[in-house]
Amino acid sequence: MNRPAPLIPRQRSPPGAWRLLLPALAAWGFAACAVTITGLAGPVLWIAAVCGTVICAAAACGAVLGAGAVGLRVGAGRQRRPGAAGRRFAGAVLLLCAVLLLIGTRIALGEYARADPGFSAAAERGATIEFTAVLAGFPESRVSEFGERRWVRATADTGRGGVPVLLWLGDEPGTAPDAEWAPGTRVSVRGEPERFDAGGSAAYGVAVRRIDADPPADWSLAGAGAIAAHLRLGLRDAAAGAPGAELVPGFAVGDTSLVPEPLDRAMRESSLAHLVAVSGANCALITGAVVWLLARLGVGRRLRTAAAGCGLAAFLVVVGPDASVQRAAVMAAALLAAGFGGRRAAALPALGLAILVLLLADPWQALQPGFALSVVATGGILLGATPLARVLQRRTRLPRVLALPVAVALAAQLACGPLLLLLQPGIPAVGVLANVLAAPAAPLGTGLGLVVAVTAPWSPGLAHLATVVAALPARWVAATAEVSGALPLARWHWPEGWPGALLLAACEGALLLAWALRRGRLALPGGLVAPLRRPWHERPRTPRGVRVAAAVLLGTGLGLFVATTLAAPLAQRAADPAGWAVVACDVGQGDALLLRDPSRPSRVVLVDTGDDPEALGACLDRFGVDRVSLLVLSHDDRDHVGALGSVIDRVDEALIAPTVRGERDEDRPVVRSLRSAGVPYRIGAAGQSGSAVDAGIDAEAGGLAWEVLAPAAGAEPADTNAASLVLRVDAGGVSVLLLADTGLDEQTALLRSGAELRAEVLKVAHHGSRDQDPELPGVVGAVWALVSVGAGNRYGHPADETLAGLAMAGTRTLRTDLQGSIALIPGDGGEIEAWVERSERSDVGGAP
Repeated sequence: MNRPAPLIPRQRSPPGAWRLLLPALAAWGFAACAVTITGLAGPVLWIAAVCGTVICAAAACGAVLGAGAVGLRVGAGRQRRPGAAGRRFAGAVLLLCAVLLLIGTRIALGEYARADPGFSAAAERGATIEFTAVLAGFPESRVSEFGERRWVRATADTGRGGVPVLLWLGDEPGTAPDAEWAPGTRVSVRGEPERFDAGGSAAYGVAVRRIDADPPADWSLAGAGAIAAHLRLGLRDAAAGAPGAELVPGFAVGDTSLVPEPLDRAMRESSLAHLVAVSGANCALITGAVVWLLARLGVGRRLRTAAAGCGLAAFLVVVGPDASVQRAAVMAAALLAAGFGGRRAAALPALGLAILVLLLADPWQALQPGFALSVVATGGILLGATPLARVLQRRTRLPRVLALPVAVALAAQLACGPLLLLLQPGIPAVGVLANVLAAPAAPLGTGLGLVVAVTAPWSPGLAHLATVVAALPARWVAATAEVSGALPLARWHWPEGWPGALLLAACEGALLLAWALRRGRLALPGGLVAPLRRPWHERPRTPRGVRVAAAVLLGTGLGLFVATTLAAPLAQRAADPAGWAVVACDVGQGDALLLRDPSRPSRVVLVDTGDDPEALGACLDRFGVDRVSLLVLSHDDRDHVGALGSVIDRVDEALIAPTVRGERDEDRPVVRSLRSAGVPYRIGAAGQSGSAVDAGIDAEAGGLAWEVLAPAAGAEPADTNAASLVLRVDAGGVSVLLLADTGLDEQTALLRSGAELRAEVLKVAHHGSRDQDPELPGVVGAVWALVSVGAGNRYGHPADETLAGLAMAGTRTLRTDLQGSIALIPGDGGEIEAWVERSERSDVGGAP
C-alpha cells in the first residue's frame, strides 16, 4: 500500500520572535515619512527621548517599590510575582522609543549634510561645482537601442558630512568610468548638480564634465576593490563572448549591463527580474556551499560558521553594497551568529535586525522599491511558505519536492503583489509558474557564474568553458521569461498606483482572515468561538458565527478580485469606441497616434511610439491593434521612438525621418533596430505618398491614404526637430494634419510651400510648446486639436498662448494629460465625435 508523502512539519516561531520585527517595521514607516517631510525627524526624536526617559524612570521607581513590597509579603508569609504583561509592554515601548531615537538622529544628520550650501547654490544657479567623492558602488550602465547610459553612486565630501550623489558619466575620456573603479575609490569631480526630490536615495544628480581617480589613502581597501573590479570585469567579458550568457553576470553578481532591453522587459513582465538582483538566495548559496564542503571534511560547527561568514564577506566585496545584498547579508550574519552560539536561529528577528541596520546606514532607502520588495518578499516567505506548502500537499497531493518551491514563489508573489502595482500596472498571473520553472536553473547559473568570475583572471579557457555551460541555465531562464510573458492572459487587469495596491491588499487581507477564522488561528469576540462538541464528532465543530464570518470574508475577497480582473475589463471593452478613426494614446510626455479607416479596421498606421512601453501596449490592447501596417517615426527623439522595441515585432513596414546633418544612416539607433528586426523601411521626404495598399499586403485593403508634406527631399536638417516628418492623412474620410515636433521656422516654411494644409483634425506640434506659427491654426481650420502631453511635465506644455491661438481659430482642444487616451469617431452625417478616457472638460462631445 502506498503511503502518502510526509507533510512539511509546522514551524512555530520561538518566543519573542516578533519583539524586534515589529519595532523595525514601525521604524521603517517612520523613516518613509520623515525622509519626505524635511524637519519631521527632529520633533519625533525629542518625543522618543522624553518618552524613553519617563519609562526608564518609572521602571526604576517600580523596581524599588516592588522590592519593598516583596519584602513585606515575604514577612507576612505571602508573595506574588509582579505582572509580567506590564513589564513586557513597557519593554516594547522602550525598545520602540530607542529605535525611533536612533533613526530620527540618523535622518536629522543626513538632512543637515544634504543641505550643503555649496551644492544647493550650484543647483539653483545651474553652475559647475568641483568636489571629491567616494564611490558607493560599481559603475553601472544600461544598453538600449538608443545608446548606452552610464552612472555610479557616490558620497561627496563636504564640511557637513557625506552628501549622496548620482554621477552621470559620459563616453569621452575624462568622463567615462574606469574598469578598476570599485566601492571606496576616491575621485575628483567637476560637474553640474541637479537637486532631486527629498525622498530620493541621492540628494543630487551630477552631470559629470570631468572625473579623475585620486590615489587611494588605504592601499588594502584599494587592493580589495581592484580585485573585485577585475573579477566582475572578467565575468562580464567572458559572458559577452558566449552566446546566450547575458544573464550569467546578473545571476552571479547582479551585473545586468549585458541584458538587452527586450529580455529585461520580458524578465520584469514574468516576475523573474529578482533572479538577476543579488539577494538572499545568493548568500544562502555561498554560505551553504562553504558549510557543506567543510562538513564533508569533518570541520567543527563553529569553524564552519566562521568560514561561512568569511565567504559571505568576500562575496559582498565582489558584488558591492546593493540594498538587497546588504539586507540579505545582515540577515545571514545574524543567523550565522545565532548558530555560532548554539542557539536556534530565528529568521524573523534576523529580518528585523536587517531592517534596522539598513535604515541606520541609509534611512532614505525606506522608499526604494528594491528595499521594500526584498523585505516584503522575505517576510512573506518566512510566514507563508510553510503553511502554503502544507495546503498544497494536503489538497493537491503535490510531492514535497514540488510543493515547497511553488509555495515559496506563491508566498513571495502574494506579499509583493500590492507593491508591484506601484511600479507597473496589472497582476503578473504567470509569475508563480515562471518562478517555479526557473527555480532549478537560477542556482546552477549562479554557481557557474561565480566559477567564471574566479577562474577568468588566471585561466581564460576554463572560464570560457564554464561560461558556455552557465549559458545553458541562462537560456532556460530567458526562454521561460519570453514564453511566459507571451502567454494569453499573462498579465491580468488591475488598477495601478495606490488605489490598486490598497484594493489588492484588501482582497488578500479578506482571504487571509477567512482562512485564519476557519483554521482557528483567529478568535471572534463573545461566545462565537466556543466549539460545539458532539459525541459523534472526532473534532469540535466550527461555530456557526465563525463559519458565517469566514464565508462573508471569502466571498468579499473573491468577489472583489473577480470583479476587478474580469468584470471591469469586459465593461471597459464594451464602453470603448468601436468605430474610431484617430486615437491619441496617453503615453505621458510623448507622442503615439493610431489612424485607420473604420471600414478597414485591420490596417492601422501608428505614428510614433512614445517612451513608455507599458502605456503603449495598454493602448494598443485597448483599441484592439494586433498588427501595425505602417509605423511612422516622425523623428528620432526618445519621447517619440523610445518604446520602439516593444512594438517592433508587430510592424509590417516603417517610414522614418531623414538623417540630420553630420550623422550617417547606419549610426542611427532607429535604423539599427529596424534592420535587426527585419522591418523594411524608407526615409520620408516631401512628395511621397501611399496608402494601405502600398504599406500592406493585398491590394483590396485601401481606405487610408497619407502624404508627406515636409521636409523637402535632399534636405539636411540641423537637428531632430527640424527633421520632423509632417504628414497629411485621410483616415476613412477624416483628414488629419500631423505636425510632429516642428517649430516656428518649419511651420512658416510649410505655410509658404503651398501644400494643402486644411484638415479636420490637427495634431499640435511639440506637445503644445510656445514655438508655433500663430497663423497656422487659422489656415488649417481644424475641428479638433490633439495635444499629446504628460501630466505635470516640467516644460510647461502646453503653453497658454498656443491654446489661446487654437481657441481663436475655432478649434476645440483635447489633451491626453487631462483626458487620457482620446478617440475620434466619424459619424454618418459627416460629424466627428470625441471619446475620452476620463472627462475633465464640459465641452467634449460631437462637433459639426
